Amino acid sequence: MLASRVDTHIQKWYTCFTERGENIQKTQIMKEKLQKTLNVINRFIQSDYFILFAAVMILIGWCFDVWAPMLAALALVAILPLFFGKGTKQVLCVAMMFTLIIRSNRHRLDDYAWLLFLVIVLLVGALFNLIRYKRSLSLLSPKKIKGFHCSLLALAIPFALGGAGTPTENVLAILAALALVLVAGTSYSFFVVTQDEKDRKGMAGYILKVLFAMGVVICAQMIVYFSSFDNFDEVINAMVMKNVALGWAGPNNVAPTLSMTIPATLYFCIKKNKATPLFAIMAALEYVFIISTGCRGAILFTTIAMPAMCLYVMAKSENKVLFGVTLSVLFAAIIFVCAYYGEFVSKILTTILNKGLDSSGRVEMLYPEAIEVFKKWPIFGSGWDYHLGGMAHNNYTPYWYHSTALQILATMGITGVIGFAFFYFFRYRTFLASRKNPAAIMLLCGTILFDAYGMIDTNFFGPTFFIMLLIMTFAVEIDLPENKCRAFGGHDPFVEIADFFKLLFAKLSVKKLPSDEYVREMD
Repeated sequence: MLASRVDTHIQKWYTCFTERGENIQKTQIMKEKLQKTLNVINRFIQSDYFILFAAVMILIGWCFDVWAPMLAALALVAILPLFFGKGTKQVLCVAMMFTLIIRSNRHRLDDYAWLLFLVIVLLVGALFNLIRYKRSLSLLSPKKIKGFHCSLLALAIPFALGGAGTPTENVLAILAALALVLVAGTSYSFFVVTQDEKDRKGMAGYILKVLFAMGVVICAQMIVYFSSFDNFDEVINAMVMKNVALGWAGPNNVAPTLSMTIPATLYFCIKKNKATPLFAIMAALEYVFIISTGCRGAILFTTIAMPAMCLYVMAKSENKVLFGVTLSVLFAAIIFVCAYYGEFVSKILTTILNKGLDSSGRVEMLYPEAIEVFKKWPIFGSGWDYHLGGMAHNNYTPYWYHSTALQILATMGITGVIGFAFFYFFRYRTFLASRKNPAAIMLLCGTILFDAYGMIDTNFFGPTFFIMLLIMTFAVEIDLPENKCRAFGGHDPFVEIADFFKLLFAKLSVKKLPSDEYVREMD
């Protein structure tokens, strides 16, 4: 009887342990399958196919006006590798492209404040990524930090001091401006320390692919927008009257963005491939849509830059004959179209030319006002709360002087001029240090077009342009050798300052000893 009970208990224990072993084995198999699935997803998100995926989602969200949930889904997919993989470059892709999905009026986005939860998820993911993968912060040390990176962080000073001492000094406006710069600088630092060697080497090419995808998306949006009109005359009238409205941007935003995508499109004509004609055609289409916006500044600067960019691509092209033939055919096609639609083309060009150098109130009103504001507060400027909401659709948009230089001068004074002088110096120093890299040169072309248009508009302070600018510069800077473009030339400024004061105090503490002659006399 006792033996039977013992056998029963032994059998129960055996069964229990067996089942537990089987459960552990099943759990392990499930974990392995889950890890394999996550690895597949991560490889996809880190690949170029994700750029295509993001572009398609953005276009669908914009076309069907379901942009908010589509943006949330896209952002969550991009953030996923922060938790389950080391990759971070996909976040850069979404950061550059996400504004293109906005179909609603960009000045009326109060109803979509719930999208801010994505920022919280991103911050949590970034923090988790830093801790989980034990990211080294050595690249942020004074000996290694790059000049542009340091100048970006230093912009916090003029932004924080802008408007200091003015009668209408608004602490909230100062804090808001400071917060934006600090977020940009902190984000930049995060991506600096989270790129592995492989991503560093290919970052410029990756960002050029993102820019190309952006150009395709915008051109598709323009086609959809113009196809919504009842007849061709309405299309022409929209072009002439600058009525292009894509939600996320008006004509003065669409055109400069497209002008920055053209160098990226032309870059892919350099490599020897059968798709060269397609890339050249795409660049021509982007240029046509720039003209269709009626944005004179973008038309002017892009028209000047196009021949130079084409000549550079021709010089670097691995298939010069194919590229040359493609350009010739495109030129002939443009002449034919202009001749066939002579009346419409003439109407558009005549309107643009008739406006000529008409400044739209810039020279007559805005620029003199900026100078007067600077004269009142020359050191720190008026701050960003000056005429808050003026010339805008809401009460929280800064007063725009439609010139980046004058905007800096008026809102941040001499302090801002000095801060931005370092910023621009280190930015172009970064590009010139990589001048032998065609990818860097084409990103430089986009940057020059950006700054050229900035002479007559405040594009630098727009979120789309600002993010694009930072990421384009980042893509070039991250691939530089450690000994190039360092902020402090490889020296630790804090150590040098400390050594200076140590030496100073040492000299002050040394007592004056008697001279040798005096000592001999005493002997």
